[in-house]
Amino acid sequence: MTWNDAVTFASVWEHSLATRGDAPFLVFEAPDGTVTDWSYAAFDELVERFACELVRHGVEPGSSVHLALTNSPTFVAVWLAATRLGAWIVPSDPMGRAPELADHIERTDPTIGFCARERVGEYRPAAGNMPFHMIDESDAAFAWLTHDRVDGWPTPRLTDRAAVMFTSGTTGRPKGVEITQANYAFAGKVMADAAQLTAADRHLVVLPLFHANAQYYSFASAIWAGASVALMHTFSASGFLPAAARHRATCASLFAAPMRMILARGDETAGVGLRHCWFAPNRSMISSRVPRTLHTFA
Repeated sequence: MTWNDAVTFASVWEHSLATRGDAPFLVFEAPDGTVTDWSYAAFDELVERFACELVRHGVEPGSSVHLALTNSPTFVAVWLAATRLGAWIVPSDPMGRAPELADHIERTDPTIGFCARERVGEYRPAAGNMPFHMIDESDAAFAWLTHDRVDGWPTPRLTDRAAVMFTSGTTGRPKGVEITQANYAFAGKVMADAAQLTAADRHLVVLPLFHANAQYYSFASAIWAGASVALMHTFSASGFLPAAARHRATCASLFAAPMRMILARGDETAGVGLRHCWFAPNRSMISSRVPRTLHTFA
């Protein structure tokens, strides 16, 4: 895809779907080691099923959807479904306590929320009157969803809100940062260009999806390039290199702290084919190809 004019993130997904439908999109490794994979077309069927569920609960263009989920196919599918519907997500730390979750929910007024079944004790009092789904984060079958089809997708505008992500609150009350459709698309384009991503690349994602890093630099860039993503349910210093080899990953994004943890182990793992592994916040990258102007993130 080229960038002659600004585009929406929804249109980026639709372009890759049209041109890379049969190509790999997502590989998910669950906590028990079970691996499930989807092509772009197969995952879009799941996106459409989630979109129908969102619409059934009243989600429409401009609505917000709250997510308190760890790395999971549900997070990705709801994110893309909301994007295609012209709605927006509010991702919160899934391990957050009820007051923090309640603050995010109160300030963004979501139409529906999603939380993990095992953490509903914190989520239920935070949700108030908001309806929500309790999710098995390892679920890759989604037997509970209908197979309804969307009767015509809306056409989001460039400046339509696609997400609100909250800062950590280290200097005061957490601030809600707005991300537009064009923001997501541009982040994906810039990172894909900087890392010289091709459709043959595969991102290894171990950072939490409720942070901007995994969304911007891994998923958005992969979708822009028509590449694929191997999504791990969580980070493991001992498991990072074996996962990279197992899933034939070529790219990854980390913070400095987990990278130090991986390097400190001194493990040698056969079959690792990573050609890029960028990280922050010390403005260094394990790649001479990526401009220094791209080292920081929200």
